[in-house]
Amino acid sequence: MALEIRQEEAGGIRVLALTGRLDTETAADFELAVQDLLGAGERHFLVDVSGIGYVSSAGLRVLLSLAKQLDGGKGSLRLCGLSAAVRQVFDVAGFGKLFAIFPNRDAALGDAPKAEPGALLARRAAQLLRVSAARNANPSATELARAAALLLGIKPVATAAGRSASSMHTPTAPLSAFERQRSARTAPKPAGFMARLRRLFGR
Repeated sequence: MALEIRQEEAGGIRVLALTGRLDTETAADFELAVQDLLGAGERHFLVDVSGIGYVSSAGLRVLLSLAKQLDGGKGSLRLCGLSAAVRQVFDVAGFGKLFAIFPNRDAALGDAPKAEPGALLARRAAQLLRVSAARNANPSATELARAAALLLGIKPVATAAGRSASSMHTPTAPLSAFERQRSARTAPKPAGFMARLRRLFGR
């Protein structure tokens, strides 16, 4: 039986609602989805297993691996909606005390850590501009500005202070009408915004 993974966001928490079986055959699919989210900068998770009827040791290993990656203040992992059968598997394996387990989604989200609005905005901008979240979960303004400049076709140049700046500059003297016309004829025309977007996304 295939595993269905529905995703949504609630106050900075990535909610993963699972339906089906979390066993040897489907654990790899769940792990791949989780790793993609981690690579995109997600750090706070709520896994709703109310639609799961069976969890094998392979499924437990994926959850434990996610918990370890978020340990030490790097993020958070909560579980909710465990059926009696699934809860028994957790307790027998000794996993019941390793996770923050809640009866339902509302209880789990009630006191969950909330991400700062600025951090959420930076993360979304990083995803749109393809700033590597693996290198930095909270990209700096410099990184975002550099990515935005590349998207808009502005070439950064080094300044005397060692900082990057736009290659656009103000001329020291006004150009004559002839020079302006010659410059307009010889200067390469910049690609349109949609063309830059197509190049950015490989289309």
